Amino acid sequence: MRLPGGRRLQVHMPVPVAWDLGLGRELGYVFWAMIGLEAAFGAYVGIWPLWIEALGAPITVVGLVLGASGLLRLLTLAPSAALADRIEPRTLILAARSLTGIGMITAALATHWTMLAPMVIGSAIGEIAFPLTQAHLAAHAGEQRVRAFTLVFNVGPAIAFGIAPLISGALIARFDMRAAFIFAAVCTAFSLIFFSRFAPRPKRPKEEELARSSYREALTEPSVKPLLGMQFATIFSLALGISLLPTFLADQRGISPAIVAILGGVGSLGAVVFGLAVARSQWLQRRPLTGIAIAIAMVMGALAVVVSTNLVWLIALAFIGRGGLWSAWGLYVAALSEIVRSDRIRPRVFTLSEMMGGSAFSSAPVVSGQLYAIRAEGPLLASLAASALLIPVLLVAQMRMRSSRPLTQEEEAVANAAPLIDPEAA
Repeated sequence: MRLPGGRRLQVHMPVPVAWDLGLGRELGYVFWAMIGLEAAFGAYVGIWPLWIEALGAPITVVGLVLGASGLLRLLTLAPSAALADRIEPRTLILAARSLTGIGMITAALATHWTMLAPMVIGSAIGEIAFPLTQAHLAAHAGEQRVRAFTLVFNVGPAIAFGIAPLISGALIARFDMRAAFIFAAVCTAFSLIFFSRFAPRPKRPKEEELARSSYREALTEPSVKPLLGMQFATIFSLALGISLLPTFLADQRGISPAIVAILGGVGSLGAVVFGLAVARSQWLQRRPLTGIAIAIAMVMGALAVVVSTNLVWLIALAFIGRGGLWSAWGLYVAALSEIVRSDRIRPRVFTLSEMMGGSAFSSAPVVSGQLYAIRAEGPLLASLAASALLIPVLLVAQMRMRSSRPLTQEEEAVANAAPLIDPEAA
């Protein structure tokens, strides 16, 4: 359209958002599969301790049930990488997540806490999907793995983890807590649609088939063992305060289960904002352990507010920091993907990472339950103390990791470039 004087009026039409958000087909499938998976988890995790307690379990047993999947997770994750060498990973993921969905349905139908065994077993088996999906993403992500991992395993799932509890809270208010598990099963079915579209693993050369990796070989990779140790310590310390937080809010602050479920969604807002900051910051992408220290500080702020006040609006605001747990977990996986350069070893490293993180996340409630029985604020105070000790350790480890990490292709090109000024002439 021309205006008087010959000037042209330019109308900018909004650019439609592609279904894969510009990530590419394979990463798009991973993104939406993780959306469904984390939405399923977010649908029930906020009221999971309350549901166990509602089915007749005392507080110490609640902690044991929450932690029971830890041993089962180790038993299922340990052989997962070896199984993936022989069976198509996509098939394993579909089978594992289907069992998780069945467990959610049985939890909705349970009438006693002992009937939650299929849910505990199914959720443990479903953890197989994480290392296999992480290896799939690493194989298709190219050089910017930290950014890809942050967007797919942090930002996207955090959005789902924020929306799902809102829907779940509304369903709980309208029906009861059983509705949360039915909704979680629906979200699991959604994720299966995208898991089923993963590209099959490329056929590997016969020499590579014979030279399969092992966990011992994975642990010999530089910096893998220290990172796994710090990951366990971080997840355990944060989960110590977070795992029984719903019970604390219900028993000590008088907050209803529906509101507790919604508060769980508020925590994901912090993970989304922090994840976007990492995705846009080259500085943080090159320093993932510094990012983890910031995420720990976010959780510490949330726990400090919950301990010190009864104001629901202030607790809701502080819950934004609760998402630091998932941000920290995702950054550990991203850091491991950076230091491990071999596609052959990487699935074993991711499996070890899930075993460490999952074991920490599941064993923390056992200790938390014992501390809660002594004093309700005990788990939160212990979490604050342990987390505070971790921050300087992470900052020192980042400085050492930064000085010893291998150069990227871009950095090698800069280092090998000819100088702009002839040294002799200078």
